[in-house]
Amino acid sequence: MSETENGIAQMGGERDNSASETLRTRVRAQMETDALSTRAAADQSGVAYSTLSAWLNGTYKGNNEQQEEKLEKWLSSCRTSTKVRRSMPQEPSYLETPSSQIWMSVFEYAQAGPDIGLITGNAGVGKTMAAEKYQHDTPNVWMMTADSSMRSPTAILRELTELLDANEKRGPRMMASLIQRVKNTRGLLIVDEAQNLTTEAIDLLRTIFDRGRIGLVFMGNEPLKGRIEGMGRQSSHAQIFSRVGMRKNRLNPLVKDVMQLLDAWGIMDPNLRKTCRWIAMQSGGLRTLNKTVRYAFMLAGTDNRDELEERDLKSSWKELTGTELPTFAGRE
Repeated sequence: MSETENGIAQMGGERDNSASETLRTRVRAQMETDALSTRAAADQSGVAYSTLSAWLNGTYKGNNEQQEEKLEKWLSSCRTSTKVRRSMPQEPSYLETPSSQIWMSVFEYAQAGPDIGLITGNAGVGKTMAAEKYQHDTPNVWMMTADSSMRSPTAILRELTELLDANEKRGPRMMASLIQRVKNTRGLLIVDEAQNLTTEAIDLLRTIFDRGRIGLVFMGNEPLKGRIEGMGRQSSHAQIFSRVGMRKNRLNPLVKDVMQLLDAWGIMDPNLRKTCRWIAMQSGGLRTLNKTVRYAFMLAGTDNRDELEERDLKSSWKELTGTELPTFAGRE
């Protein structure tokens, strides 16, 4: 046996070298297709970064067969994911629904003031999509999504200094740096999922609004409305409540919102529209409706059908929620 053959045998057994080279080519092609770095490919495949780097260079001295088995499974999952994505229709792009026009009016008002706006409602009424659209179309609009890790004022300051690329990202001068960054920008800060903020964090954002002279909009679920309004009854926090200039609340999508979305999907059958309207009024609103319709179209496509049928919606609803679509759904 030659030295080369001995080396191959030692590097993980008796896998044919040409098969390994073919697999390397396939892995590199997948990385290029998905624009993945070696680090990202390692995270997705479950192969350690250093191991994958060495394997791609043909210098890995460990069990090649074991790593290549992982990479084969990863490539298979990539193919499955790609097939699903290609068979699933795209959701309609941003729609200027009656509700979205209401949210836009709050953003415009708060930025022009500058003033503070409050948008509340259940999930799926189009708050976040409207905010993203407004940010895309308007200069000096920053959007921060609050989560449980941002409960302290310091955490908020750090997040904002990164978001706004302020000069000071650590230390006692973070606030001063933020104020300097936003002054004279006529900007707007939109805080989504604001129900996750503490009262102290909300007051901190109010201070930035006051001193930076920029607009500020809090967006969140129904409990946020109660919290902000409750501040008006507490003398210690009344200044937060009194600063809110415009408040808009919507628990569920408007019927006109739903009809406009169904038009965009091309769903014209009266019975299907009634069923879809019922779905839109459940938890998740328009977001749930979009997911249900999208998957229903995918199911119809497996039968080589372009148009939806009632069974597609029922199957989609059951697969996504684990429950049966009620027989009375959408019926008069």
